Amino acid sequence: MEESSVKVQESLELNCRKSISTISVEGYDTSLHGYPLKLALRKHFASCGKIASMFVPRDFKRGILKSPLFIDFWGEGARDKALELSGSDVGRWNVVVKAVPRQEDYYDPAGFNFFRGERELVVKVYDLPSSVRKIDVQIGLCKHFSSCGEVTCVTVLVHGIFVHQRNTIISIMGEGCVEKAQQLSGQCNTDGWNIVVDSVVPLSADKRKPTGCEHPSIVLERIKKAKMEKERKMKNKTSE
Repeated sequence: MEESSVKVQESLELNCRKSISTISVEGYDTSLHGYPLKLALRKHFASCGKIASMFVPRDFKRGILKSPLFIDFWGEGARDKALELSGSDVGRWNVVVKAVPRQEDYYDPAGFNFFRGERELVVKVYDLPSSVRKIDVQIGLCKHFSSCGEVTCVTVLVHGIFVHQRNTIISIMGEGCVEKAQQLSGQCNTDGWNIVVDSVVPLSADKRKPTGCEHPSIVLERIKKAKMEKERKMKNKTSE
């Protein structure tokens, strides 16, 4: 019985691997930031099929990206559709697409030594047309805060109380990134969205992790704990 279960599991894993195809992408400026590049490519290849994963290698010593990057697609025909887009414009650069074997080793241990003070901002976006897609919200916020530092993740949460409001969490890093972001709070971007920095998640002393997206529930829990700690300190100060 146990042997049968193992065989079924192995069969499922094999079928899963067979359903994934991989392409390499070149042509981008390696001085670009990784997350905005990923968003641009997700939008560009959206018509090809579901993207399973995307890996953008990075030269952590020099602080730039490496080329090529790799994209895994789910489903048959996705890679062929992606190959047809080779040479197309992604926005000031032309994408070069090649079919490659699936890249098994995405892990780069050097990334864990790369830390420049990542912070999370809780941002509310108002005056946003309901027709705007999630990917366009992410790209728009990346552009809005690009002058503040390196945006490494934009998590779009559930809609706010009003139809034309979106709540988001933005991960950003770089010297003075929080202060610069707060200066942009309340300003409208070129599309007329009113973007407000609602709060900033405190940076923990032991936060030494590689940059990337966290599940929204984790970030919200951190915000909740930070507010409770602030209220506790205020209460103690009042009672003294």
